[in-house]
Amino acid sequence: MTPETIRRVRPRYSDRYLANPHKGCCTFQHFNGEALYPGTWWSEEGPTEFPVPADPAMHRRTTDWSRWEGVVRGYLPCTVAYCRWFWRAFEAREGEYDFSIIEQALQAAQRQGQTLAVRLMAYGSPGQPQVPDWYARKYPVEVKRLKSAEQTIPVHDSPEYLAAWGGFIREFGRRYDGRIESIDIAYIGPWGEGAGHCSPEQCDRFAALWKESFPNTPRLALIGYMSSGLRHGSGWRCDCYGDTGIRHSEGALTVPRTLCFNHQFDSYPRGIVEAGAQEAWKTGPVHLETCGVPMDWYRRGLDLDFILQQGLKYHATYFMPKSCALPEPWIERLAAFCRQLGYRFAFRQAILPRQVKPGAPMPVEVWIENVGVAPIYHSYALAFRFRQDDKELITPLPDIDIRTWLPGDIWFKRDVPVPAEMRPGWVDLSVGLVDSRNIAQVRFAAEETYADRWLDLAGFEIR
Repeated sequence: MTPETIRRVRPRYSDRYLANPHKGCCTFQHFNGEALYPGTWWSEEGPTEFPVPADPAMHRRTTDWSRWEGVVRGYLPCTVAYCRWFWRAFEAREGEYDFSIIEQALQAAQRQGQTLAVRLMAYGSPGQPQVPDWYARKYPVEVKRLKSAEQTIPVHDSPEYLAAWGGFIREFGRRYDGRIESIDIAYIGPWGEGAGHCSPEQCDRFAALWKESFPNTPRLALIGYMSSGLRHGSGWRCDCYGDTGIRHSEGALTVPRTLCFNHQFDSYPRGIVEAGAQEAWKTGPVHLETCGVPMDWYRRGLDLDFILQQGLKYHATYFMPKSCALPEPWIERLAAFCRQLGYRFAFRQAILPRQVKPGAPMPVEVWIENVGVAPIYHSYALAFRFRQDDKELITPLPDIDIRTWLPGDIWFKRDVPVPAEMRPGWVDLSVGLVDSRNIAQVRFAAEETYADRWLDLAGFEIR
């Protein structure tokens, strides 16, 4: 039997937590290592100070994917920090912008091994920050007085609101497009969550503005309220994931909690279908913000399996439980859920030649399987790293767009140029998903992955 002239490399699949970017659980108004919110409540106002966290109480677990470095007890590992801020924190005077908070937040996220996802909000509910004072004095608003608090609501349809709030968004995009994880589309109602009137025409103008301002950043439209964003190619978010009976009326005549209105039964199935959003996940991420926090679900006895199944059905990428402690009996199930969110690339096989002639390319066939539920939405290049003695050279394949790797199989065949510096003899080969500096950033789910995120593919001889 003639020996084969090829080598098949089949890395062993790993089910461990990978700490990959752009997916999974998120911190909220916090960064890794910071103490969680006490109880089951949180703040809508984003952080304005960014101290280096003290050494947190660490998880010491005995699962086969064991230690979660830098994780505060009661939470999950996070590579995304999600924060939201009100307009008046950045534009105290019309046209004068102070983005020092964002610069500090980006530094804090990088320091803690995270990217920064952002929502900018024009105003909040009564008692929370409202539109900037200069806007309220100069442009059309409606003032509502509720007990001791006031709410100053801009006229969403006015050209002044489009110009002022839109101008602020444009300036933010000019500075930060491509530097942040994602940006929420938010312009109607308190926190930008849709409670208010805005004509379809004005909604379309705002959606076009976000698209123009953030061509290199994933955008998220609130499902059920801002379908105009979906028409302009955004992904979507929901702000009450897990609600299968969190809130219901009390009293003798109340409808049983199992039969009352809730978002998982009455809002999201209808909203996704009516917005035509069933396939939006293929090009834009899905973000699940919890209704209350999972501790509320646990105390009310909600069906966690059903809730998590719905999230996977949506092809979600992010899970945001608001930096409140998670129920200890549910930690492992929530961790497993987060491992499935977004992308997860299993490197199944590479077919390589055993020998390559000097100056000739290396033919390679690759099978990768995305065993997650969504693609990745940020661009990285697939690259091969050649090592020989003290030489290390990297060859990216720029024609492969990993953002098109939907769940399922990826197969490609290429003739990969071998660097001319490689002399006859053995060459070590590895594969990675690299950024513009040729630094591997995304791990394959494989046991043979090095600490620097490159995957060992053995090698070949130049002869």
